[in-house]
Amino acid sequence: MPRKQTIRIIERKKEILELLIKEGELPTNEIVKKTNLSHSQVFYVLKLLQRDGLVREIKRGKVAYWKASDNAQEALKTLEQEVKEEVMSGEAGETEEA
Repeated sequence: MPRKQTIRIIERKKEILELLIKEGELPTNEIVKKTNLSHSQVFYVLKLLQRDGLVREIKRGKVAYWKASDNAQEALKTLEQEVKEEVMSGEAGETEEA
């Protein structure tokens, strides 16, 4: 896993977390369909979110379901702020280079 998360990863975390908050419990393949990301991309982001305590994995037979944690709504605000900060710092870097 990368040390510093890229803006793309932060945006994906935000997208998947929003989806789980809105839809409730979903299996991995449903998340893949709804986000148009690959299975490996979704699984990677879910594992990051799980590590951060924002989602939990629920096994039902061979199918893994994912559910947002109780603190996910607050964390979503933090992710939105991170996205804004990354965009702003990216724009500042572009201005300095010009």
